[in-house]
Amino acid sequence: MYRSLFIICLLLTGLNTGLLAQGSSYADQVSAIEEMLADGNYKTASTQSQALVESGEQAQMSQVEALGHLLLGQSLTDNPMASAKDRVAGIRQLQMAAQQFKRDKDAGQLKKVLKRLKVLTGNTEFEIKELPSAKASREKLPSTDSINEATITAIVSLQEQEIEALNESQMRQMIRLQSQRRELDEYAFKRLNDSVMLLQQEMLIEQQEAEVEQGILQRNLFFVLAGAALLFLGLLYSRFRSSRRYQAKLVDQNRLISEERQRSEELLLNILPVTVAAELKETGKASARSYDDVSVMFADFKGFSAIAATMSPEELIGHLDEAFRAFDKIVRGLGLEKIKTIGDAYMCAGGLPEETKDHAQKIVLAALEMQEYLDTNEHFSARIGIHSGPVVAGVVGQDKFVYDIWGDTVNQASRLEVAGVAGKVAVSATVAKRLGKGFTCIPAGTFEAKNIGTMERFFVERKG
Repeated sequence: MYRSLFIICLLLTGLNTGLLAQGSSYADQVSAIEEMLADGNYKTASTQSQALVESGEQAQMSQVEALGHLLLGQSLTDNPMASAKDRVAGIRQLQMAAQQFKRDKDAGQLKKVLKRLKVLTGNTEFEIKELPSAKASREKLPSTDSINEATITAIVSLQEQEIEALNESQMRQMIRLQSQRRELDEYAFKRLNDSVMLLQQEMLIEQQEAEVEQGILQRNLFFVLAGAALLFLGLLYSRFRSSRRYQAKLVDQNRLISEERQRSEELLLNILPVTVAAELKETGKASARSYDDVSVMFADFKGFSAIAATMSPEELIGHLDEAFRAFDKIVRGLGLEKIKTIGDAYMCAGGLPEETKDHAQKIVLAALEMQEYLDTNEHFSARIGIHSGPVVAGVVGQDKFVYDIWGDTVNQASRLEVAGVAGKVAVSATVAKRLGKGFTCIPAGTFEAKNIGTMERFFVERKG
């Protein structure tokens, strides 16, 4: 009896090994069917799913049969061209799959099927009917003590017959599966080959049509293009000649405009300070501005009327221009602003239009350099007066713009010049207090200034 039980165990072990090998083949078939569904090949997927159901039934593999029902249900319900009858059959296949997954306790697959049934039917109910054979199989088996050797022998014989039948069925199923796969591959290859041949034929026809059309276009458009090219070249040459003439004329005009603009800029800057000229160009006017502290200088040639009587007008203007040019150079070099000339009088200022702190020292230094220059000039000698204080500066009038300054500071500087001595630089007490150690201020007493009153004056010299 124990020997018979051992034989049964060996047969069952061999059966399980065969089933595992067959399961790998079924897994490949399931994957192929899922790819067909993904590609929308519902008809072929339905056929393969039906074959999988039959294979599972023959092999008595409940899981494979359940997967076959699931895939068959999907192929019938997902197909947009399926009839109502096919969709009902598909729902039935899904219900059968749910029943088997529940019996196999496969919660994952069962949940997947119930979700699909919910979408299709609105509920997750499925009918579970137990076959009579299933009930009979659950009847109580006889006890081990009641099994005799003859019964074991009969069971072993029956198991051997079932295993042999199962192996033959599996073999047939594998052959059938391979045949189906070969048919699918041949069908796919044939379709691919037909598509390639059709595409080649269409490309050949299109190429021939393109060649014919190209020949017609070349023949019909050759003369038209040649004539158009000649006409275009003629127009292009004519336009080129005109463009060259216009370009040359434009260059000359631009050069003249640039020269005139530069000349105007130089003339304007020669008349007005840079900032005032910029404001005048931008706004059309220059606003008057008050300055709290600037230094003003007046220089006037001594005995100019007597000198003028001894010279011709041309000679007199030549000497005067030479002296004023020397003054301009000194003023410009020290960053001062020339205001104007009135006859033989020269007026300049420091600390405007850009405010500076050392304007008093610079304008005194300019005055001393002017006197040093006049020491070398045999024609002129000058009195110079300087005062510091507030002024108003700006441009007045519409024609012949003149930048000028006004205020009591201007008047006091003029009075100091009148009360000065030729060859000396006279400054007010205000200016003397601002000069540093590089200058010597010599008191020169007081004088009565017209419309101002008593003023104190000093003569400035360089130290050392």
